[in-house]
Order: sequence, then C-alpha cells, then structure tokens
Amino acid sequence: MIKTSSYHAKASWHGMIHVVALLLVAMFGYSGVAVAAYGNVTKDSVVDPGVLKIDEKTYLGEKVNYDFVLQDETGADFQLGSLLGKPLVLALSYYTCDGACSVINKNLSETLKGVERWKIGQDYNVLTVSFDQHDTPATLAEFMKKAGFADGLPSGWKMTTMREKENIEKLTGSMGFKFFWSPRDALFLHPNVYIMLSPKGRVTRYLYGGTISATDMELAITKAMGEKIAAANVIDFVVGACYSYNYKDGKYTINIPLFVAAGGLIFGLSLIVGSFSYMKFWRVRT
Repeated sequence: MIKTSSYHAKASWHGMIHVVALLLVAMFGYSGVAVAAYGNVTKDSVVDPGVLKIDEKTYLGEKVNYDFVLQDETGADFQLGSLLGKPLVLALSYYTCDGACSVINKNLSETLKGVERWKIGQDYNVLTVSFDQHDTPATLAEFMKKAGFADGLPSGWKMTTMREKENIEKLTGSMGFKFFWSPRDALFLHPNVYIMLSPKGRVTRYLYGGTISATDMELAITKAMGEKIAAANVIDFVVGACYSYNYKDGKYTINIPLFVAAGGLIFGLSLIVGSFSYMKFWRVRT
C-alpha cells in the first residue's frame, strides 16, 4: 500500500512539473508555425522554458551597437543608430510566425495610441527586428499585412531584417534576449518583450508584452528620456519619482514610501512656514 502511494505521489509530481513547464512556455511566449526548416536538431530535444527569462540586472544599462545594418520591407539599408538620439522601443519578432509575434506588434500599436504625453516619430521611435536568419524583406512585407500594417507603418516605426545575419545573435545577446527553435513544434520559443533604449542606445527597461498599459509605456519612455529632459522640469521629476519599476510584475507601481516621505516633508515645511507667518503676524500687531 505504501509503495502504491509512493508511485502515485511520483506520478503526480512529474505531472505537476509538466504543467509548470507548459505554463512557463505560455508565460514567456512562443510563436506560430514557421515555414523554413532549421538545422538538424533531433525532434526529441526539449527546451527548458526557464532559460528564456531575461537576466535584467545583468543587461540593464548595456549599450547597443549603433552600426548594425538593417533592411526595411523595400530592401533599403539603414543603420540602427539612425533611430537613436531619442528613446527607442524595440520589439524582437520573426516574420513567419502565425501567433504571438503579430499579436505583440498589434498590441504595441494599440498601446502607443494611449501614450498622450509623447508622440511617436517626434519624441521616440519604434523598431521591430527579426531574429530569424531566414527572414527577408519579402517575408517582412507579408508579416506587415498579418499584423495590421498593410497600409504602412506610423511615422517613426520601422520593421526590419538584419542584413548581415551573423549580427542577429550579437544584437539579441547584447540585451539578454534568448530564442530557440523547437523542431517538435516547428516554431521559435522566445520572450514576448519590448526593450526600451535610451537616446544613447542603452537598455533602460524591459516591458513584457502581455502585461503593459499605455501608462507603463509612457513612463518607460519618460525614464529613457532622462538624458534629454531638464532636471528642473517638475512634472517629469514627479512622474519619474512617484513610480517605481516592479521587476517581479514587469510593470510600474506607485512608489508608496516616497509618497509617505514626501507627505511628511510637506507637512513639516507647512508647519515651519505657518509658524513663521504666525510669528510675523503677531509682531506686526504688537
């Protein structure tokens, strides 16, 4: 009887591990079926979804290479650095995907419509880059139709492939973005994440695609813009200071301790100013 219970316990434990693995895949995102064949990896191979998690503490503040040459849907070349000088929202995708990649780009478009403080193309840029070496301007053009951009992209947003394919891993590796081809499922496993770059090309934030709001994006742009906005701007200071980035949830939250401290400071200053005014009033009376 004890052996049977032990057997069922082990079976339940293994079943639980399997469920957790599937949930992790869903959490970090995987995309739809790709057309091309990728390498000679055995179909029995299994990728641990946990390795897709980005080590934010290691890569925040890292600087991206300006000189990567990208190609848009027309095949025209330009350097990544041409989009810097202002904050850049970077989305890494692949264009034969029938699932999450088109969704995160659609969602990004909808999210940016709610960003009222900053204007795309004027205050910040957006860049989608394929991490699939088999993508071409032709597959990019098809992807744009699937993602709802058949009539073109907003000014300030470019979707691209990498001209020199060996540079794909240099770009993704510099930001801690990992992706794996799954022969069994015929798709890429990868995080669904927007990466925020500062005007100088440094990684300032990771925003996970399924959880962000327009407020999250607006605040991330404001933070990234810190190199350009004057410190004396009270509004930007308050926006930056009153929100803290919650690494666990992948989003901004109100900085309650700061509000408590600020409230105490304001109350103290009010007492001092009030006392001084009261004393001055009575001196005049007497």
